[in-house]
Amino acid sequence: MIRITPFGGETPKIDASLLQNGSAQRALDIKLEEGTLLPIRQPRVVEQLTSSAMTIYLNRDDWLSWPGVVNVAPAPIAEDRLYVTGDGAPKIIAGDVTYPLAVPAPSRALNASLGAGSVDPDLSQTILYTYTWVTSLDEESEPAPLSNELLWSEGINVTLTGFIAPPAGRPIDRMRIYRSQTSALGETLLYLIKERAVSTSSFVDISGDNPIQEQLPSLDYNQPPAGLSGLVAMPNGMMAGFVGKRLYFCEPYRPHAWPEKYILTTDYEIVGLGVFGSAVAVMTVGQPYIVAGTAPDTMTMERIEVNLPCVSARGIVDLGYSIAYPSPEGLVTIGTGGAQLVSRALISRDQWQKLKPASFVAGSFAGRYMAAYTAGAVTSVLIIDLTGEQPFITYASDHATAMFNDIATGSLYYVRGTQILEWDAIDSPPGSYTWRSKRFVHGGHINYGVFQADADPVDGAAPAFTARLYADGALKATVTRPNDVCRLPSGFLARIWEVELVSNMKVRAISLASSPSELAL
Repeated sequence: MIRITPFGGETPKIDASLLQNGSAQRALDIKLEEGTLLPIRQPRVVEQLTSSAMTIYLNRDDWLSWPGVVNVAPAPIAEDRLYVTGDGAPKIIAGDVTYPLAVPAPSRALNASLGAGSVDPDLSQTILYTYTWVTSLDEESEPAPLSNELLWSEGINVTLTGFIAPPAGRPIDRMRIYRSQTSALGETLLYLIKERAVSTSSFVDISGDNPIQEQLPSLDYNQPPAGLSGLVAMPNGMMAGFVGKRLYFCEPYRPHAWPEKYILTTDYEIVGLGVFGSAVAVMTVGQPYIVAGTAPDTMTMERIEVNLPCVSARGIVDLGYSIAYPSPEGLVTIGTGGAQLVSRALISRDQWQKLKPASFVAGSFAGRYMAAYTAGAVTSVLIIDLTGEQPFITYASDHATAMFNDIATGSLYYVRGTQILEWDAIDSPPGSYTWRSKRFVHGGHINYGVFQADADPVDGAAPAFTARLYADGALKATVTRPNDVCRLPSGFLARIWEVELVSNMKVRAISLASSPSELAL
């Protein structure tokens, strides 16, 4: 007697005759969440695009799309803003307006001149001035070059000229004027003395009217490099991106500022980034890295001594507990325990290479890694389930040019053609799945007399059920009545038996036996 329950997915690396009883040679368009066979629900169209897209992002109730590969991250601040890399120079989306992320700085130094009065040689000090631009989003630029030095003492006004107007493209509406002060220890720092509306008019620093306030914060607020890519959001207000081998971090809670003093350099070209906990997983064309810390100036980089390069930036997925990516050897996850080739026991290198992992466009659903791939004329979706004690693989007869995970709802959205669809939408009718058992190889030749499937209908569709029984590779019977004890043809013997199900029903078990009485045992 053969009885199959519970059910599992594929393990292509293992010969079909050596699989566990519930494992599959083929598992297509199927969910295996309860040990039963369940169909994936049909996708639901949520948005019609004017053209196909390679990146999508759900911003509140609005869908944003791009024809190329970009990275989008929400602001690490209270305001509702998005930051984008990959679409030309880095950008910020504030409300419905898109701006360059870089805040330009004044390029010309101020000219400072003393007003009427004599400098007291006993109380004199050397002072300098600079100024910054500030946007309506409260982003402050780097300062202008320092002004000329003045020997100055209390009671003398200073006139500042040479202010320039900011360029167009950024909502710069204010400027902040800073004056230097030297401490008793000889340290010279710049302090705010005045904020005013943007103007090219001169400014008179009236002695006694403009006491020093906070220190200049933006001295190292370098603009993000034009080629910044792979943007990810991190805890503690940080964001990270890369250019070539250089890993960049923004000033905490200041995503417009990317100080060069925070740059870390890898040995290999960076392919993409992922975040888990307070660490960044850095995938490269060589060995991966983990960069961890609580602030940009405390980040430390560790190279993981495994030769597992990333072959597709679009295949990098946050699984919640780790970052997954495709390597030439298989699927890799990076977490607190380092890097693991998690598909090692599931699929061989040759089988993996046939899926063309460099073509992966990936996302996650219910903790599972899902990758649309193109291998010659074949387009499909690979699903790797690592959530249980026994990992397995299934496939879906679909394709995607972009995927997006909505963390708030747990939904997976993807682009097929010019439509954005929701995967396995809760209110959609069930589709139809195909599941084929392992090869049951007997020591001698036998004939099974009856077949039975324990199955229930699934809401939303009329029940459909077909079971095909193969003996020594030949189709011997087709059964369309679930739950009934169905007689099988006689007159032959076989060593190798297989069962293939095509259905939209929930199947808990299937059995092959010599007689109806044997089924009852």
